[in-house]
Amino acid sequence: MKKKVIIIGGGMAGLSAGCYLRMNGYETEIFEMHNVPGGVCTSWRKGDYMVDLCVHWLVGSGKANSFYNRWNELIDMGNIRFVDHEEYARVEDENGNFIRLFTNANRLEEELLEKAPEDEVEIRRFTNAIRRLSTLDFPSEKAEELANLWDRMKMAWNILPYMGLFGRYMRLSNKDYAQRFKNPLLRKAVTNLFEPDMTVIFSMMTLAWMHNKTAGYPIGGSMRFALKVASRYRRLGGKIHFDSRVEKILTENGKATGIQLADGNRHLADYVISAADGYSTVYKMLDGRYNNPELQKAFENRPTFPSLVFVALGIGRAFEGEPHSLLFPLCTPLMVDPETTIKDLYLRIHHFDPTLAPEGKTLLSVMIETYNYPFWQKLHEEAPDQYRAEKQRIADSVVHALEHRLGDISAHLEMVDVATPATFIHYTNNWKGSFEGWLATPETGMQQIPRKLDGLENFYLCGQWVAVGGGLPTVLLSGRDVAQLICHEDGQPFVVTPPVEEGKHEKSKIIH
Repeated sequence: MKKKVIIIGGGMAGLSAGCYLRMNGYETEIFEMHNVPGGVCTSWRKGDYMVDLCVHWLVGSGKANSFYNRWNELIDMGNIRFVDHEEYARVEDENGNFIRLFTNANRLEEELLEKAPEDEVEIRRFTNAIRRLSTLDFPSEKAEELANLWDRMKMAWNILPYMGLFGRYMRLSNKDYAQRFKNPLLRKAVTNLFEPDMTVIFSMMTLAWMHNKTAGYPIGGSMRFALKVASRYRRLGGKIHFDSRVEKILTENGKATGIQLADGNRHLADYVISAADGYSTVYKMLDGRYNNPELQKAFENRPTFPSLVFVALGIGRAFEGEPHSLLFPLCTPLMVDPETTIKDLYLRIHHFDPTLAPEGKTLLSVMIETYNYPFWQKLHEEAPDQYRAEKQRIADSVVHALEHRLGDISAHLEMVDVATPATFIHYTNNWKGSFEGWLATPETGMQQIPRKLDGLENFYLCGQWVAVGGGLPTVLLSGRDVAQLICHEDGQPFVVTPPVEEGKHEKSKIIH
């Protein structure tokens, strides 16, 4: 008899787990609180524009990275067109100076040496590290919990040549590493390679992936990509229930037995996987009765990615010659909320994706980070008029700033949409409104959190609250690993069946 697995959450981790479990013959049902799949990997229609939130780059977009093989197990990557940007971002100062962060390490080195010759020694160290890391790959066939001594020796052997780099840079954040540079604009650029508090080795690896053209942007955006994975899940025979918020995880004699929905309906299963928000899973759905030391410590001390005030604008004109990603200074600081004031604006000009706007028009988006999610949540719940006014104030400020930098914005403004931390909480229930879960800092590293809770059998966690560092590839792998662990628990081989053209027979691959 086929065993049944209930998966809480239809984001990318839940869809991944569902796909791999269906490949291995399990009956699966996903229960998703929203009315669309994908979780934070999402886009939405606003007038004539498609607002895209998530995918800036996808690790594994090219065959030189082993994550390409993982994605290709779920969807046909050959049918997706990727854009490999020449620039990672452009960073400007108040005097009109700029640095282009090229994705090719050689061009990046030339640019940095030209703009900051006083930092030649550290620039060459930086770009040499990127080139060195471009030869590093992390093959991921087997879940870490199932790795034997031979598997661990092979992994250690693969990483050994890079241990010097990791030792040198793993304990430095972007903002700390930036202090090694004398040039103020270069310091600003390095600080903002990604999250300032994130370990700089991650930023170096990102640029290495882009150097290899294995971290491109999928044309069509985030929701189109998520729908491809959801479609594969359905073709494999999986069931998904939308508008189905899980209130409780049912347990009996130390085993997970099913779920109870907010409407009171109960559904039983042999296994339960939570790919939903980690905090809600442990402290609400399970009433805090089960945890593990690493996860408990994380909830108490570990930093998360911030939440966002996300502003999207539809502009009835083109922006030829402008970079797709731009960090530029504001004329006057912008107070986002009582705890957050910014001096620079991070802008994406989505002219590289023609599917997001009508011909001759452009989607612009601005990401403003904030940790003050209680302010926005309280306004949303208790003062809706003030909440709308605050969103409008920020939208007006952004339009004014873009008018000053790009010119001719207000006259062509056709669409405005503003999301806040309250929006993230409402649609994804992410703890603190975080957009990617746990931040990989020099203090915490990138060590993953155990997927089991002490004292609770037949239950697993997957997704961004156990896969440290965020990003789609980590949650894909998290769902795959959990499916593999369930197969192992049941004493059956883990089978992977990649998608094929319609009408052809799929061939399974067994992972020993």
